[in-house]
Amino acid sequence: MKEAFNSFLTSGYEFTRKENLQKFRFAMLNSLLIIAVIFSFINYFAFFFGFIVFTPIYANAVLAFALVCLFLIYILRIKKGFYFLSVIIVLISALSLFFFALVTAINDEFRLIWFFLTLFVGFILLGKIYGVFLMLSILAGIFFVEADMGLGLSKLALFTFFNSFLIFTAFAYFFLQKIEKDSFEFKILNEKLESKVVEEMQQREEQEQMLLRQCRMANMGEMLDSIAHQWRQPLMHINSILMNMDNALEVKENKKDYIGNKIDEVASLTTHMSQTIEDFRNLFKSEKEKTIFTLETAINDVLVLMKNGFNNIEIVYNPEGDISLFGHRSELIQVIIILLSNAVEVLNKRDIDHKKITIESNVSKQAVVISIEDNAGGIKAENMAIIFDPYFTTKEQSGGTGLGLYIAKIIVEHKMIGKIRASNTATGAKITLKLSKDNNEDKKNALDT
Repeated sequence: MKEAFNSFLTSGYEFTRKENLQKFRFAMLNSLLIIAVIFSFINYFAFFFGFIVFTPIYANAVLAFALVCLFLIYILRIKKGFYFLSVIIVLISALSLFFFALVTAINDEFRLIWFFLTLFVGFILLGKIYGVFLMLSILAGIFFVEADMGLGLSKLALFTFFNSFLIFTAFAYFFLQKIEKDSFEFKILNEKLESKVVEEMQQREEQEQMLLRQCRMANMGEMLDSIAHQWRQPLMHINSILMNMDNALEVKENKKDYIGNKIDEVASLTTHMSQTIEDFRNLFKSEKEKTIFTLETAINDVLVLMKNGFNNIEIVYNPEGDISLFGHRSELIQVIIILLSNAVEVLNKRDIDHKKITIESNVSKQAVVISIEDNAGGIKAENMAIIFDPYFTTKEQSGGTGLGLYIAKIIVEHKMIGKIRASNTATGAKITLKLSKDNNEDKKNALDT
């Protein structure tokens, strides 16, 4: 109801923050027109039923003024540019009515007061210059009416009115000048603040990008350690094969078949090592464009490269099926690496008999939900609300920076248009990701359901 009323006062138009003055004037003009219509009809019907004594011609003028105001309310909704014309029409109509009352309603001692209201409206709706011009026009009109027809007022009353009118004009002029000056200064201050906010946002975005790059490099370092572990055994195996081949050249009779088999074995090992490098490159390669990828392959690729870091930790992952996502695959992979690395660190730090990480995924109409749960005992209640804050860590002694979950939050909420939440289960902690299926900003609100 309130929104509908505000829309009515602004004639249904949308105004920007820089158009606040115009919005105020639209609302004030509509308010004055509505009030004028209501009271004009009240006066007309009061005359019609004999409660107030008017001349019939003045009563008809009041009715005509009400109809003009109704018409102006209508045309203000046709085009925003009709504002100035509407103000001029209502001021001319009001002045015509008040001058008519000045001449015909001789017994009304307060009929000059309406000119103060008209002047005030002119100053507010049109500004200082038009206000001064309106003041001069009113005084000139009253002077000529008094000189030509007489108003039935004493010279003292007229002198008091002229003095009061000039003082009121000066007050309105300087008051409006003060408001305009303050408005201009506020506008300058607001522009400076907006510029400062934009600058701060740019700096924050740059800092976030730097943190993301640092986190990416840290993840790459961890993956390189994992590759080193994966390569150590094949290299030792290859070295053993070469030593056996060297011995075979001296003692073996069927050297050709033996060496051929060993060469095939070495080729198989080097192919595996080459594939490890290719998997690593695919995992961390930069993506300029969003692509369609499956959640299962992204998680499986991370598990393959991190498998040496799991040691005696059981990884349970039973994908629901081929769940497709549209976005940057590397962003999701980075988040999964952060969450798995955190779970591994907590499990290794605590004395848990059977260490376990469970990864689950499911899909709804609007979103894809991924959860990573460990059985390390959970998150302390006092830390639950701040675990995603920057630089919060419980691993100061081991060199934790407290940026992992903060970066995961940035990626999920700012880059992937999703939500990330932490909770405790019966056995440990659970991090849940809720991602829009098409990575679209328009779908963000749907994730709250």
